[in-house]
Amino acid sequence: MKLTDIHRVPYGSQNITFALEYSSRKTLVIEVHPDRSILVKAPTGATIELIESKVIHRAAWIARQQRQFAKYAPPLPAPECVSGEGYRYLGRQYRLKLIEDSIDRIRLWQGRLEVSNPTPFDREHVERSISSWFRDRALTIFSERYQYCTQLVSAYNIEHHSRFELRTMSKRWGSCTPNGKIFLNPLLVSASKDCIDYVIIHELCHLRFPNHSSSFYRLLTRIMPDWIDRKNRLDSQVELRSD
Repeated sequence: MKLTDIHRVPYGSQNITFALEYSSRKTLVIEVHPDRSILVKAPTGATIELIESKVIHRAAWIARQQRQFAKYAPPLPAPECVSGEGYRYLGRQYRLKLIEDSIDRIRLWQGRLEVSNPTPFDREHVERSISSWFRDRALTIFSERYQYCTQLVSAYNIEHHSRFELRTMSKRWGSCTPNGKIFLNPLLVSASKDCIDYVIIHELCHLRFPNHSSSFYRLLTRIMPDWIDRKNRLDSQVELRSD
C-alpha cells in the first residue's frame, strides 16, 4: 500500500485537498474524516485524471460531510467541581451539591447531583468520585443500549460478538477500529438514550463500511431513518469536555 503526496483540485473558488492511497482494491472510495480531512483510496493503476474527476463529481457530498463535522462542539474546559455547577445525565441537567458527611455517596436527588464525603472541598477527590460514578453509570447504561442496538442491526447482517470498551476521547463520542473493536466515550452517558443509540448504531455500521462513504450513510439511514435529528439533538444537548 502506498500513500502519495497531498493532492489538490480546483472546485469553484476553492481547492479540494485530499490524500491519495493506492491499494489492490477494485473500487475507488472517498472518506471524509472527523477532522474534515479527505482520504481517497484508489485501485492500483487508476490515473490521477480519473481520481480527480471522481473527487470533483463528489464535491457537493464532501462539502456536506465537512459541514456536519464542523458542527462538532469544541471541547469545554475541565469542570470546577463546585456547588451549583451543572452536570448532564441521560439528557437531563443536574446541579452539583457538595455535602460534608462521614460516608462517601453520590446520588441524583430532586434535580441535584449530590456528592457526600468527609472532605467535600477537596476538588481532586470530588472530581475522581464524580468521574468514577459517571463511568460506572456509563457501563451500565451502555451495556443495556448495546444489547438493544446489536439486536437491531442483526436484521441487516451486522454481527458484533465482542463487547465495547470505554475510552475517554476529547473529540469523539465513539470509534470503531479497523479490526472491529468499538470504543464508547463514557461522557456520552450525559446524553439521552436515543442519542446514545445513534452513536452505537453509527459505530456498528462501521463494521460494514469502515469510512463515511455514501454507502455507509445509506446503511445508517436504513437502520435509523431519523439519525440526523438524533445527531443534532446530541450536539445541542451535550458538549465534549477536554481531558
